[in-house]
Amino acid sequence: MSARLALVLLAMLAFGGGVMPASAKLLALVVGNNAYQEVAPLQTAVNDAQAMRDALQRAGFTVTLVENGTKRQISRAMAAVEGAISPGDTVLFHYSGHGVEIEGQNWLLPVDVPTAREGESGLVKDESFNAADIIDRFRAKGARQVVAILDACRNNPFAQGGTRALPTTRGLARMEADGGVFIMFSAGTKQEALDRLSPADSEKTSVFVRSFLPLLGRQDLTLIDMAKETQEKVRTLARSAGREQIPAYYDGIVGRVTLTGELPAARVSAPPTPVTPDSNAAGTSQSENLFWQSIQNSSDPAMFQAYLDQVGIGTFTGTYKVLAQIKLAALQPKAAQQPAAKPAPSSPPPPAEQATLSPQPTPGNAVADAAVTACDQAAADARDPDKPAAIAGARLSGDGASAAIAACSKAIAVPAAPRRVFYQLSLAYAQAGQDSLALAQLQKAASLGHGLALYELAGRYLAGRGVPKDAIKALSLYYKAIDGNYAPAVSRIAWMYANGLGASRDYRKAAAIYELGVKSREPTAYSGLGLLYLKGQGVTKDVGKACDLFRQGAAAGDADAAGNLNAKCPPG
Repeated sequence: MSARLALVLLAMLAFGGGVMPASAKLLALVVGNNAYQEVAPLQTAVNDAQAMRDALQRAGFTVTLVENGTKRQISRAMAAVEGAISPGDTVLFHYSGHGVEIEGQNWLLPVDVPTAREGESGLVKDESFNAADIIDRFRAKGARQVVAILDACRNNPFAQGGTRALPTTRGLARMEADGGVFIMFSAGTKQEALDRLSPADSEKTSVFVRSFLPLLGRQDLTLIDMAKETQEKVRTLARSAGREQIPAYYDGIVGRVTLTGELPAARVSAPPTPVTPDSNAAGTSQSENLFWQSIQNSSDPAMFQAYLDQVGIGTFTGTYKVLAQIKLAALQPKAAQQPAAKPAPSSPPPPAEQATLSPQPTPGNAVADAAVTACDQAAADARDPDKPAAIAGARLSGDGASAAIAACSKAIAVPAAPRRVFYQLSLAYAQAGQDSLALAQLQKAASLGHGLALYELAGRYLAGRGVPKDAIKALSLYYKAIDGNYAPAVSRIAWMYANGLGASRDYRKAAAIYELGVKSREPTAYSGLGLLYLKGQGVTKDVGKACDLFRQGAAAGDADAAGNLNAKCPPG
């Protein structure tokens, strides 16, 4: 038995017991408060809690429900859930009711919270629950994943004359989501979460909950997918009533997992099965998932190196390669974290589990093949990973637009035409100045999972070019572009987090994603990560490291890195 395989088996024995999804528990604490005794009552919070309970039970959670809970009742329920947690469990906390921000912290109010007079913010704290403390208590019990859903972004119930300690604001303060924690608010900063769209609204649940519930049982959706779809649904409903409400979320979970902590169902078709030493099923999803689940919470870098070694020799496919690299980088001494000296072109996996998107087959008859080849020769984009290797590709010129339109129009008519020809036709239409036709073909290519088309469509949404300006939609498309094997989207996602576009500004997440790109030798990532080191944003300020990254990016052919190297670093 090889040393590497022995380490794999030891890791399974050491970390497999009790933390596998097959044996881990799904626990939920759900609180809904309407009947406040001294502050304004609410309409839908209890209905929201009941609906959440029913949906969570269908999803496999053991649910503890508190309706119109006093401080003592909620405390007892919280203690009961804490007592049931074992290491490796997933815990969900849903709260619907009044909440207030006091000095940058979020406080959830039981129904017996007293009315606060001027200068009595301390009284509110004493009689309420700190949202961050609840999450910390569950994590302290060893929960592998904590999901907190806070539908408390309503008007301040203490906003009365003379209550200066609790100013007349609405909403909650942003929260830091540490490792293993995902937090979702029903509305963004200073936005009000709507219970109803109008007095005539007959729905029993709030706008947020009615949008979120249909997604709760979807095992093909990751937490981020659920958050993004909920944002779109809530925003559409709120705007129909002339209001603005976009749920916020804060993600501290590395990788893409579902509400229950599993991999998305579309990417894992069967539960993991044990690996035996003489197994010849190298690279099967069962064995790879089993090993990853056995080590993902480990603090031993050797375990993640063992996984990477197995990827290197072909035992595993590399589904979790990027996550392992991030874990390894975080656990290794700083001296060991040296980027590669000579980057080579490579397509990095995404910053999460990547679905394999196989290119659509080229038709097998000569006429069809000739049509596709003619389109490739006329309009293939040099940046496109889907293009045939034998065709260099180039930026389409205006002079060649008419010929490209003719060739690619024939290619898209071929049955089972490869997705790239729709993208190439969109390029041709764009060069001919026919933007509406270009957009239609770009959207078609994107719908087929073409990475570069998704990337370009995201840019349109970011700029509002031909489509409504929508940074949230753009960020979602950039993520999909990575799944479509277009590597530069990694850097674009990191840039959006660094600039607070489509999501809350998060320099640490931006740095982690840029680092992922650097480790995968994506040329566009070096400059972005270098700028963060230059400014000390999300990382410790280090001008030398910044210049080293600019130097490596310039050597890889990135113009931004070369420009930053010349402008911000001393010669040599």
